[in-house]
Amino acid sequence: MEYDCDRYDEIVKLLLRDMWRYPDELTIGENISDLPEVKIIFDGYGDLETDDSYIEGGNKNIESYAIFIHKDAINEEFEFPEHEQTPWALIHRPREEVCIYAWYDVKNEEWDISLLEDRVDDCSMNESDVMLVLESLYQRYYS
Repeated sequence: MEYDCDRYDEIVKLLLRDMWRYPDELTIGENISDLPEVKIIFDGYGDLETDDSYIEGGNKNIESYAIFIHKDAINEEFEFPEHEQTPWALIHRPREEVCIYAWYDVKNEEWDISLLEDRVDDCSMNESDVMLVLESLYQRYYS
């Protein structure tokens, strides 16, 4: 299924631009989305590789985020439901939502957004469904 990659990036970056990102107060798993229909969580830091070592989550210049887009977010009165939690992670609901990953390069102030086609493989939503929700959010908040 084809979709407009540039439009997808544009809308996801708007969601990320408006999240409550306070670099000194990032907490893994906390919802920092500005929109009630969307959940955005800080997911940790990038890995740090040097010539003689590897530190998982040791690169503070790369921040990882998970953006959850629910199929029902197209409805104006929708509020993103809480996820069930385990001691180490939240439980993703692929029948109801897609999880898009984004990485923020702090030094260069650039975003790298996961490709949509890579994120819908294990999800009940396809690219068209996700874009329909994203476009409805764009119309509601950004047009």
